[in-house]
Amino acid sequence: MAAPKPTPRFISKQRGKITALPLYCNGFVWKKHTGEKDFKRYFAELRGSTIFLYSDEKNATYTEKLELQNLKSLDTWSLKESYISAEFTLTLLNEEVRLKIENPDAEEEWKGFILTVAKLEIPSKLQLLPGQLLRLKEVLKDEKQRQARQPVPVKEHEPPEASNFPQCFYSVSRNKAIKMLAESPEFGNMILRPGSEKMSFAVTVRQLLTSEPSVKHYKVMCIEKGFSIALDTPVTVSSLCDVIDHFVKETNGDLRPYIQPHTYATTIDQPVVLNERKDQQKRQIPQAVVAPMIQNPTPPPTPSQSSDHEYLEVNYINVDEHDKKNRLNLKDDRPLIQAAPVPDSGISDELLKALQKRRATLGDY
Repeated sequence: MAAPKPTPRFISKQRGKITALPLYCNGFVWKKHTGEKDFKRYFAELRGSTIFLYSDEKNATYTEKLELQNLKSLDTWSLKESYISAEFTLTLLNEEVRLKIENPDAEEEWKGFILTVAKLEIPSKLQLLPGQLLRLKEVLKDEKQRQARQPVPVKEHEPPEASNFPQCFYSVSRNKAIKMLAESPEFGNMILRPGSEKMSFAVTVRQLLTSEPSVKHYKVMCIEKGFSIALDTPVTVSSLCDVIDHFVKETNGDLRPYIQPHTYATTIDQPVVLNERKDQQKRQIPQAVVAPMIQNPTPPPTPSQSSDHEYLEVNYINVDEHDKKNRLNLKDDRPLIQAAPVPDSGISDELLKALQKRRATLGDY
């Protein structure tokens, strides 16, 4: 038998527990931040001095919130088709938000509530009915008393201590959690991780409901009495461990916490002997790399050097050839061929003596 759907009264009560703020105004709005192209539809509630945005009117957990205590200005847009929608811009401390009211008749009322709780005074330039003005006076009185008690717009709770986190909690992103569950299904199929909003968590599960695995994400909000699981019927538990236990019980154990095993070493490595360590260090000393020497090209000889070189080449005597010619001349009674005088420059004394001795020998023939 299917569980009964929660009534609007029950949902409103759950929202009151989560936000701990009084409700002043609600209705459907369209919202987009500066730079975004399209509007997105939300169910909005003005509680205290904060606008809470819900994905639909049946969801008890908000997805975004706008703090009106930081409101700098409210500017109305002039639309040609004003009968279709009413649009205005909220300039907050660090952002600009454009809101579009589906019901144009409620535009002035929304602006009246926003300015009253933000400035703690009833705006005088709005066209409001007597009944609406009376309601704003009541809201102004209640809001002044609430802020005089010094409560924060939404009660923030201290994050749970690390010792209170279940073993399946990992400080990872949504995509990383999906990857972990897909790569190691033997470790489990449910991860608790930080949520996209402050003081929130998310549960990522991966189930084989059909032929293909199904991945889902569930939001968990911190509330005064513990934690609220954002389901069609919100579930409130006292700890994060109870959050995981709830998913396990609701699926009859099909969802299992993702717990990575802790591996430990079983052997102790012996230290390297000192001498061996020194030898290894010596062997591992890198060799110095020396850049190759680049030989400069030999410069061409100077004119003076060139002339001397040519002179020596002309006067160089092949001694063997010279002896052969003299022997032939002796047979024919021809005069001996005298070698050309060798210049003194560039010839050593030893070479000169050798040439003189050679000439004397040839003369004895």
